[in-house]
Amino acid sequence: MANIKRGDTVQVIAGKDKGVTGTVISVDKRDSRVIVEGANRVKRHTQEQTSERGVKTGGILTKEAPIHISNVQLVGDDGKATRIGARKDENGKNVRISRRTGKDV
Repeated sequence: MANIKRGDTVQVIAGKDKGVTGTVISVDKRDSRVIVEGANRVKRHTQEQTSERGVKTGGILTKEAPIHISNVQLVGDDGKATRIGARKDENGKNVRISRRTGKDV
């Protein structure tokens, strides 16, 4: 069971963007990396092109780069970063719980 899923609100706990809170855009389970909205932004230089309508695209673009999943922590209901645990519900399905409060995430 993955600790972090797309759409979760996480806080960066290490690196140049330590303390930044954002939403998970995508998760790459194979490489253990996540892309967090507003964190680890890098500049990408692309060649300027003109479309059929005359609109120019390209130049210097700013986008989010992946962060290792160990450098982010889920933000709980109280707004603080928390570790994640797991338990089985009455139907036998895995449910993520907050280690800080013990409540379901």
